[in-house]
Amino acid sequence: MAKYKVIQNGERIPSGEPVYQVVTTVDGEDVVVVSELMTKKEAEAAMKALMPARAAPKKASKKKK
Repeated sequence: MAKYKVIQNGERIPSGEPVYQVVTTVDGEDVVVVSELMTKKEAEAAMKALMPARAAPKKASKKKK
């Protein structure tokens, strides 16, 4: 399963507002997965959308004797 992270990858000109992208690490290097320039909140939402949903742990059924 790929692991994703959000990184700051520059600033908007002329405002200086930071922009973020979603990356994964391949052979020790960051590879951009979502190339859109986003706010940190948008990038975190995009990263969560890439991750598969975690299944809820199954409850052990109790058999009555």
